[in-house]
Amino acid sequence: MRRLLTVLLVACAALATVVTPAVAHNVLTGSDPKNGAMLKELPERATLTFDQPVRAEFAKLALTLPGGAALPVTGVEVRGSKVIAPLPPGGPAGAYAIGYQIVSNDGHPVTGTIRFTVAGPSSATGATSPPDRTASPAPEVAPETASPGPGDPVTGAAASGVPQSGGGSWVWGLLVVALLVSGLGIAVVARRPPASGGHGA
Repeated sequence: MRRLLTVLLVACAALATVVTPAVAHNVLTGSDPKNGAMLKELPERATLTFDQPVRAEFAKLALTLPGGAALPVTGVEVRGSKVIAPLPPGGPAGAYAIGYQIVSNDGHPVTGTIRFTVAGPSSATGATSPPDRTASPAPEVAPETASPGPGDPVTGAAASGVPQSGGGSWVWGLLVVALLVSGLGIAVVARRPPASGGHGA
């Protein structure tokens, strides 16, 4: 009976030594961004939460960009069971992956990957209103009066606004007639005899 109890105790001790390291491994319990998340833009930081405190000196993160390039994440901060790290701003749209590596309290490394997608701003917010194609009315321009050039002199009649006429010869005719009448009158008066003096009583 004692031998059976001894065998059972030894078996339980051996089983405990095998199970304890496995139970002591750190396990990721949550993250921000979440695995498989669809985001509008790349977040400013990533937060990984584990079920046990994390050894700060061994915590490492790497960010894989949509093009496949992997960037080491600097500035990793450990706060108990949380690992916090800033992410580079202005990342393009596409599939991202955050790879992590920590060391459990039992000395075993724990690795994993968190995958998410940045979809970029929605088309609704990116749409802009069409430009106003209504042309503004052109400023009114006063009509210009063509001024005569050096080779086009302006006559007095045209300048005064009086229409020009081709019948100016009758004016000269009237002047000639008036001169003739005046001349005849003067000749008649000159030929009249002088009046005689008074008759004697």
